[in-house]
Formats: sequence, C-alpha cells, structure tokens
Amino acid sequence: MQYHMLKNDKTGKTIRVRFRPFEDKDAPEFIRCIYSEYGDTYFKRSFYQAATLIKENASGHIRFLTAQLDNGEIAGMLALKRFLPREDMCEIASEIFKQEYRGYHMSWPFFQYSMEIMDTLKVSAAYCLPVVFHEISEVLMERLGLIPCGFIFSVFLMQNIRHSYSRDHNLKHPQGVMVQMKEKKDAGVLFLPAVHQDFAAKLYNDLGAKVSFGRGQAELYGKSQLFFENDSVQQNCAIHVDYAGSDLATRILEIRAAHVAPYQTFNVFLNVSDKSAPAAYHALLRLGYFFTGFQPLCSKREIMILHDPQRVPLYVDTFKLTERFTEVLDYIRLFYQVRRCG
Repeated sequence: MQYHMLKNDKTGKTIRVRFRPFEDKDAPEFIRCIYSEYGDTYFKRSFYQAATLIKENASGHIRFLTAQLDNGEIAGMLALKRFLPREDMCEIASEIFKQEYRGYHMSWPFFQYSMEIMDTLKVSAAYCLPVVFHEISEVLMERLGLIPCGFIFSVFLMQNIRHSYSRDHNLKHPQGVMVQMKEKKDAGVLFLPAVHQDFAAKLYNDLGAKVSFGRGQAELYGKSQLFFENDSVQQNCAIHVDYAGSDLATRILEIRAAHVAPYQTFNVFLNVSDKSAPAAYHALLRLGYFFTGFQPLCSKREIMILHDPQRVPLYVDTFKLTERFTEVLDYIRLFYQVRRCG
C-alpha cells in the first residue's frame, strides 16, 4: 500500500494519499466530490446516482479510481472510460477533487496511476479531452506522452455549469483532443483533402503510428451511414459519419432542422478511412463546417473532426493552451477564418 506525501504550496500543509481501484462503498464520497466542485450542475447527470456508479464500474464500461487519504477520507475520483464495441480507446476523464484538497498537486500521481491501470487493458489508444480554460490537464497529459490532435468546439454551455475555475468570454467551451498510441500502431490508408495531408502526416509521425494517403477522390454515392447524439442541455450535437453518400448534405440539414436552440452547435466526426471522405469534407464546408483536427488511433476508423458553430461566437484567443496545443490551434484558425470570410 503505497502512500504519496503531498504538500500544499500555499499553506505548507501535507497529506498522505494513495490511489486504488473503486470500491462500492466509495460511491457516496464520489458524489460528494462532484458536489464540491460542480454543485448539482455536472454534465454527467448519472454520476449523481450511487447505484449508477456501482453498476458502471461493475460493467467494465468505466473503471473508477479512488484517491484516499491515510485517515480513510476520499479526496478525489477519476474515471477510465471504454467505448467498446464501436471504439477501442480508453479515455482518462472526470478527475475531480474535493476543493479542500486542491493545491496538493494530486493530479500528477493520480494520472500516472491511471496510465498504469490502462496499460493492463490493451486499448488502441489513450485518449483525453481536457478543458481549455486552464492548462493543468494539458501539461500533465503531455508529460504522460499524449499529443494534442485538435479540438471539439462548443461542447459545454457554461451558463449551465458551475465550477471554481476562472471563466472567459466563450458562451460554450470546447474540449481539446489528446491521444497517445497504444495497441493500434498502423492507421492504414487515409483519404484526405490535399490541404490537410501535411498536417496529418506530421501528427501521425509524432504519435509514432504508420500512415499512408490514398489518391483520387470518390464521388458521393448511395445512402450515407451516420448517426447522431444531441445533448439538449448543452445544446450540442455530435454527428458520426461512417460513410458519406450522395444524401449527406440532405441528412445533415435534416439533423440541423430538428435541433434548433439559441446556442445549438454541431460537431461532425468524419471517417477518413473511407474513400468518400474528401468529397464529404467539401460538402460539409459548403454547409458551414470547418476543420478542427483529428481523433486518431481510437478505432478501426480514423476520424476527422469538423465544427459548425451556428450563431455561437468562438473566442479562441482566450484559451489557455500549451505551446504544442497553440500550434494546433494556429493551424485550425486559418480554416475558421476562411469560413467567417466566406
């Protein structure tokens, strides 16, 4: 039973904490962690139910991890989330501490422990979606070896979420996308518009994965294979396009027409392992979408992300980013500016 001695820089106080797998009796304390940071506004509503936490952990869909002090008190929680059978990455998510235990630099050893657990799971990739109103998670994920790959814009409607971190001018906050190669070491053949091939080549090289690019562009033909998930509280719709057919624009417009709200936004996750992807990309540009990065090595499909902000402004200059994430944003910014101009 290994304890870590951690010191609060501001107060000089020290605590001893260990990290271990979740036990059913931890569920009420996890809920107290969530209330400490978010009150009753945390977007994962099911996490407020002890029975749900216990059931999710038992299923293997989520593996919860516990930060426990030497006096037995639960100080924090973390989740390792699997997306099987559709995707095979493992997401490091929901690291939440009671506010009185912030400032002890507990995140770093907790993240290290989570990676040790993840390495026993044999997943295609490690995956993290850090918020961008502070840099802590980005810095620590990069230290673990995860690489910035893009953004999923306009995910959280901030007026619906209460937390203790500073806010900026964005009505809706994005998630960054960070990935580390695990079991999937060959991305296969990607079908990308020429404009993004150099960016993708560098990204996959940085990840250490093999990749090649297909030539030519298939016409959009037949029926699209896609599905979508809309979060009515966050007013955010995620559209997953596995195959783009000749009806792609019609299907996307139908989804948009069915989800109208003051702050409604849309993200498309486009399968670029399919030959239809370049034509689909240009069809989506005509509908007002722009390129925001990749979700690499997370499934059999390789994914490009595109965003339609609708009427929601993006204040990207207020994001708190590492140098590496800033380079990704600077590249994406070019395509957002093209969309705004035209």
